[in-house]
Amino acid sequence: MNKARRAVLLLALSCQWASAAALDTPLRLFGMDSRPVSYMEDGKPTGIAVELAQEVQRRLGRNDPIQIVPWARAQTVAQYERNVMLLSIVPTPERAAYLVFAGPLFTAHISVFVKADKAEALRALGNDAYRLRAGARRGSIFSHVARREGLNVTDETNSSDLGVRMLMQGRFDLLVEGEEIAWPALERAGYRRGDMALLRTLGREDVFFAFSRDTPPDVVRAWNETLRDMKRDGAFMRIHRKWLQPHQLPSDMRAPAK
Repeated sequence: MNKARRAVLLLALSCQWASAAALDTPLRLFGMDSRPVSYMEDGKPTGIAVELAQEVQRRLGRNDPIQIVPWARAQTVAQYERNVMLLSIVPTPERAAYLVFAGPLFTAHISVFVKADKAEALRALGNDAYRLRAGARRGSIFSHVARREGLNVTDETNSSDLGVRMLMQGRFDLLVEGEEIAWPALERAGYRRGDMALLRTLGREDVFFAFSRDTPPDVVRAWNETLRDMKRDGAFMRIHRKWLQPHQLPSDMRAPAK
């Protein structure tokens, strides 16, 4: 074997070793307490993002534990620490500065909710309702979109459950939250579905896994490729159908509009 061929072979082998070593890098996985996306039940993490992450890990031969923590803590850890993965996040230009994304996983419908007995009066106000007091989860895409659309965000909460309770107690007039999150939170707070109303939908955003910027690229690539395999072989759809409605499929799985 001549020197040139030997050099090429050694380079290829070193790349394979580096890739294998990267895939063996332990990740710290964080889910935010947002049922049905990720939450704790009977002492174990569960939810659509948790099950998707567990299936990806199973196929990659990994079993890194998933922690459920407040959103603000998860985002701070991902911004400043190494080899961190967040289970569900909407990309924004600001987040792209310190995160790399894999997905999409599902579509979040970002909406404005009000107490049902005020819905008719608030609909009559049109966009003037945006001047009223609004609440959203601290540091979330819901807070980001609310401000972008001109709502008067006066309160930021630590959880979706607290946001729903504050709305129903009259602490603010409008709650900006994901539809997939708000209705289960209402029921957990002890209210009936008819006690809250959807005022309007502000937008629709794909939700992704996100990795801290210094995560080895081979790890992010492996997660993306495994997700694509799951979408092709039906495993992704089985998990999605268990937790969410068909209209919340990610953009790469929705039928094109006619």
